[in-house]
Order: sequence, then C-alpha cells, then structure tokens
Amino acid sequence: MSVTTPARTRMGSKLMALALAAGLLAGSLAVDAAPAEAATKKCAVKMSNSKPRQYSNTWVNVSKVGPNAKVETIAHYKTTKTMKKATASKKGKASLKYYISGATPGKKVSVTVTAKKGKTTWKCSTSFKPVKKR
Repeated sequence: MSVTTPARTRMGSKLMALALAAGLLAGSLAVDAAPAEAATKKCAVKMSNSKPRQYSNTWVNVSKVGPNAKVETIAHYKTTKTMKKATASKKGKASLKYYISGATPGKKVSVTVTAKKGKTTWKCSTSFKPVKKR
C-alpha cells in the first residue's frame, strides 16, 4: 500500500520551505553585517621645548585633529602620570601647558595624545627630557 500526498500539500510544503530558507538567509546577512567602526587617525604633536629645565613650563602642541575635538594628553613621568585636557580650535589645534616641577633630569617623559570628536579618534605621541635647574 502506498501513501499519496495531494499536490496542493506538496506545493504548500515547498513554498513553506522556500520562505523559511529566504528568511534564514536574510537573517544571517543581517547578523554577518559588520557594525560601523570608529575611525582612528594620526594627529601631529610637538613639544615647545623638548629639554625643559626643572621648575619651568613647556607646551604640548597638538595639530591635525578635528575642529573642536576634545584633546587629552598624559605625561608619563618616572613615578607618576599627569593628565591635561583641552578643546581643539576650529583649525584642529590645541596647546597644553605642563609645569616641569622637580622631574628627574635626563629621564625621558613620554606624552600620549588622544583627541576625539564624534566617532573619530586621533592618536599621537611625543616626549621630552627634563634638565637640571641651574
């Protein structure tokens, strides 16, 4: 004895399978789509004086960031870190003043710079070496 399925039921099953497959395919495309990633760009930075004397000032001059970007610098001294914040000008520049207290003479101080505006981040770094006060 053989069981026969009416043509309408077979056609309905095929349409259902096709709809399911299309739905799964569309779902996997949505899952596989990468989210929009934030852009990271390179900025420019230069010290006003790369060999400042102890107990004097030097400026971290940042450029090539977005207009009005939020700028953060961190000076990595031998035993501590000092952070400064500023807002870049409309031309994408900022100058942040560091007072060089009794920093260890001859010990390189790395300065990291991060600027952000919207989904864009700029990163760059520089350094300076304090010299002994005369």
